[in-house]
Amino acid sequence: MTYYFYSRTSTVLQNSARQIESFKSHEGFDPSRLFVERIQGNVPFMERPEAVKMFDEITNQSERCTVVVDSTDRLGRNLLDILNTISVFKKNQINLKSLKEGFSTFLDNGEENPMANLVISVMGSIGELSRNQIKSRSMEGIKVAQALGKFKGRKIGSVQSIDKTIQRHADVVLKIKKGLSVRDINTITGKSSTTIVNVRKILLNRGEI
Repeated sequence: MTYYFYSRTSTVLQNSARQIESFKSHEGFDPSRLFVERIQGNVPFMERPEAVKMFDEITNQSERCTVVVDSTDRLGRNLLDILNTISVFKKNQINLKSLKEGFSTFLDNGEENPMANLVISVMGSIGELSRNQIKSRSMEGIKVAQALGKFKGRKIGSVQSIDKTIQRHADVVLKIKKGLSVRDINTITGKSSTTIVNVRKILLNRGEI
């Protein structure tokens, strides 16, 4: 098992020494696998430079890995983003270990940890409520815009051949297969949401995801 350690503080004025000292006493600590981020917690995990660097390094190797954090709030202050990050980790067989909450998403034998799943399930229920509230507000906004004639949907653009699309957007294909969201891929690659969604549809039709 290879261990990676992720520390985040909101500003350069905050000291990450406490988190790092805690990591040093953990088995498998290696300074070369320590990623220290100084960024606001409300920035989604996959939009953080050090987080993306760590994720790409882990997913480019075959060995099982564990990401150790001081607490789950190091992944983000937004519950939905924390849940999304945990989901992406699990899809890529990356174990997440939170020292403060005292759980790992996978057991030593590689099976999912039922206690961690229970905690995540509770978090997910709260997250689902937040998603429904956001969706409801969005739909209300669209209806108002439609009534005012300001919302007409997306225009249909030019169509490329399937193979050409896949070849042109190989970086998007890789990120989709790693389970990243449209927003995350948009931030990392700079490709439009429409392009990412189209590539995802092609992969779904091919049965590749």
